[in-house]
Amino acid sequence: MITNDARMTFTEHLGELRTRLIRSCAAILISFILCYIVHEQIFLLVAYPLSSLKSQGIIVDDSAATPVPGDPAAAQNQANPAPPKPAKEDPGKSPWTALNPMEPFVVQLKLSLYAGFILALPFVIYQLCAFIFPGLTPSERKVVRFLLIGSTVFVIFGVATAYFAVFPMVMPYLTTFVPPGVQVQLRMSETVSLILKGMLGFAIAFQFPMVVMILVYLGLLSPLTLRKYRRHAIVILAVASAAFTPPDPFSMIAMLVPLLFLYEISIWASVIMLRKREKAEAAAGAS
Repeated sequence: MITNDARMTFTEHLGELRTRLIRSCAAILISFILCYIVHEQIFLLVAYPLSSLKSQGIIVDDSAATPVPGDPAAAQNQANPAPPKPAKEDPGKSPWTALNPMEPFVVQLKLSLYAGFILALPFVIYQLCAFIFPGLTPSERKVVRFLLIGSTVFVIFGVATAYFAVFPMVMPYLTTFVPPGVQVQLRMSETVSLILKGMLGFAIAFQFPMVVMILVYLGLLSPLTLRKYRRHAIVILAVASAAFTPPDPFSMIAMLVPLLFLYEISIWASVIMLRKREKAEAAAGAS
């Protein structure tokens, strides 16, 4: 492949790499600043999977019951207090907690940094592809584009599954193991880390079809092998589901079922990919 980029010297390649790294770092920094400005909204988005705890009375927000000095509504509520609500036997009844003054600030920085990196990630990937693509053949470029698009789709699918389906169901279920007399408190740093790690785990686990497609493309796997060792794959996926989820069977099953579905999809996708490659090779040989 003879192009101007291919004739660049080693020093020129290093200079281009440095330029693209500087652009990527600048994009991440700008995104971090923008996300820190709206860190409160980002925190509410991250905490959304816990809304089921509040709707079921497991978490009680005491801020609404705290009177504000000079507030007419608060004075009226004090003059005409509402009848007390019957106490539930659920032990966990507390809002978010922080064990030191720095914890909320550190959580805000972490969330802003993570969100800023995700916001700048498309630009970073573009810079990486712009540096690598000139040295690839057209077929290799097609493979890289397929991997980027496929991985992005499965990352979004995995994160959405954890965010909208798994966590809203798993969190109330986990609180059922709390013994009587024990109060559940959601510490900011640990709870946010748990949610982020859970979504990251689902994003990584849902890359399984792409890994299978790569191995099939390289000739290391075949659809026949995938069908033959389906039982072994189920055991491996069960172990991976247990490793990427909280230590309870409900969470493991919530991840295992989509992975089994994706395993079957990867078998059919590999068959289609092999057929297309065989047709392309036959057409090339005929020409």
